[in-house]
Amino acid sequence: MSSETAPIAADGSDVQLLEQKEHTMTVTARGESLQDLTGKLFQRMRKQIFQEITQPIIHMEAKEVYFDQVDVEETTEHFMLFFWPRQKRTYEVTARIVVDVKYLNINERENR
Repeated sequence: MSSETAPIAADGSDVQLLEQKEHTMTVTARGESLQDLTGKLFQRMRKQIFQEITQPIIHMEAKEVYFDQVDVEETTEHFMLFFWPRQKRTYEVTARIVVDVKYLNINERENR
């Protein structure tokens, strides 16, 4: 006859550490294309979340993305000042991103 019991932490407690919260942030990035720019926005978002949430992050998922401000700057470049003119665009976007973050609340564990 085998009886299965739930595993218990080494100190005999079974405190739930996994927490989830929705985090809203504003990030700005600049790039030569919207695809390039979007990658930079999400890199900055991840970096900012790791700075703001000091607990070990298990999972993060973008729930909503809003481009609050999009600026396009166009310039004309010439080869050797006169030849082969081409248009160059630079985008700057300020985005508001709502992120669902799951993390381990180990400070709760330490205080008990």
